[in-house]
Amino acid sequence: MDFSTLPAAARGRVREWQHLSGADFEAMDRARTVVLVNAEAEGLSAAMVEKLCARFDDIAFVHLPPIYVAADVLPHVGSLAFRPSTIVRVLEDLGRTLAKQGFRHVWIGSFHGGPRHFLAMEEACARVNARHGLQMVSVFSLMIARLTAGTANLEEVLGEVSGLGKEALEGDNHGGAIETSILLHLVGEHVKRVYSDLPRRSVDLDLRARGERPLAHATLGDRLRSFREMLLYYARTTYSGAPALASAERGERILDALSGHAADALADLWLGRIEARDCHSPLWKWRRLFLTPGVGAIFERAIGFRNPIF
Repeated sequence: MDFSTLPAAARGRVREWQHLSGADFEAMDRARTVVLVNAEAEGLSAAMVEKLCARFDDIAFVHLPPIYVAADVLPHVGSLAFRPSTIVRVLEDLGRTLAKQGFRHVWIGSFHGGPRHFLAMEEACARVNARHGLQMVSVFSLMIARLTAGTANLEEVLGEVSGLGKEALEGDNHGGAIETSILLHLVGEHVKRVYSDLPRRSVDLDLRARGERPLAHATLGDRLRSFREMLLYYARTTYSGAPALASAERGERILDALSGHAADALADLWLGRIEARDCHSPLWKWRRLFLTPGVGAIFERAIGFRNPIF
């Protein structure tokens, strides 16, 4: 699913920014229109919009072209890496110009769990909201706050929905059954069939094989260790999970479940039950550590890791 494949009733409520004229913007009720910005996750955002259009008669959307900037990408050829400060500046400038034009609601979609990525998005939102009175939020940050306590682990949320069970999805963080299923559902013609032959792998399985304790997330020290181990793990391999368990049917169920959770959370925001300041991830309190320029480079030197693509 993308925005072009939405049902007619929902598609009529979503306008593509690049196709609008000056007269279109002048006629728009900008204070009651949500600007959709996606760093990726177009399919998830479209499914979420369909659910919100069915729930509310007073909501309209204008959809910007995707913004292709991300931090904490995998250190492999094909990934495009940007500084967290770049993400902050891009989204801060975007929010400022939208506010000056009368928009009041900006929702940034993402499906990337790198902490320097979504915290940079949150930082930009917080600056824009404080200076310009917007309700600009990182949807991913709101989702992980509600669903995963700030981690990238979705087994508790999707274990039963996927039909795989929680144990099969443990450590399924990148390129495993969850993401491969979603891609098979959305763009299956572009997924190479070698996924069905790949064994299950994860950071924790790798640690256990070496006789070390699995990842934990209770304290800042736990999270820094997790960050370290994941950086080193992804320098050696390209996925975490069990891609061989993926199917297009499971992808459809997973996308429906995730978009439903996102729609529920954003309905609370639209109705005023929560404010933008309530939409931060659990890592927000440690944002200075993750986002301070140079800290990432010092951390990578300390653990003996050098990003080969940046």
